[in-house]
Amino acid sequence: MMRIGLLTSNSLSKFKLSTLEPILEDDFFSIKVAMIDDRPKESNMQKLKKNIKRGRGGFILIMALQSISPKKEISINTIEFCKNNGIDVIKTNNPYSSESIENLRKYELDIILLVNGYGIIKEPLLSLAPLGILSYHHGNMRKFRGMPPAFWELYNNEKEMGVTVQILASGIDCGTPIEEMIIEIKRNDNLKSLQNRANQESANMMYQALKKLANPDIIPQKIENFGEVYTLPNLRQWITLKLKVMRRRFL
Repeated sequence: MMRIGLLTSNSLSKFKLSTLEPILEDDFFSIKVAMIDDRPKESNMQKLKKNIKRGRGGFILIMALQSISPKKEISINTIEFCKNNGIDVIKTNNPYSSESIENLRKYELDIILLVNGYGIIKEPLLSLAPLGILSYHHGNMRKFRGMPPAFWELYNNEKEMGVTVQILASGIDCGTPIEEMIIEIKRNDNLKSLQNRANQESANMMYQALKKLANPDIIPQKIENFGEVYTLPNLRQWITLKLKVMRRRFL
């Protein structure tokens, strides 16, 4: 049996839930504990001010306005999810404190899954479990690291985007890929449609990565040359993407 821990936030999206479902159904895998990152989150105004200083305020404002919709994304409270599935909970506002680390260490986990929250993971969490921490990256790490998912593939007129489940290493998306997938970029794709399809098609990848790691004969291959690290676009880049998407539909 493989003993699993989760690093997550106070809620789980529909996509995150779909990645955990096949793991919960397989008796070989046992999710023992979820450590919830309960650190105070930045307000939308704080995010806007910070990104204005970085030249990305226009994009953040547009994203905030687009998120104001009567149709809310389906999510579930993490504590409720854990209660329903017999998973212990550690809730902390200091996940790197000695107390939090020791509480997690007591479960003698084989591997940890980064499900939500936390930002860039660092030590001692990175090396707490023998098999490390598994995490999604919606991108091909040989070309596109960072964020937002699908944006820069569309912006750079790529014909496909990658999805990776990696064992995390120190830094941004520079770990070891365990499971990879290629998603075709269709002519009528926009940012939202490509992100949604990538999520739908990749939901089973975390489970497949765990099965690979359970097989001692499989040796993960490290990446020799990583791609550029991308970050949130500015308003000009967002407008350029919109124009490129519109133009491609009529070609």
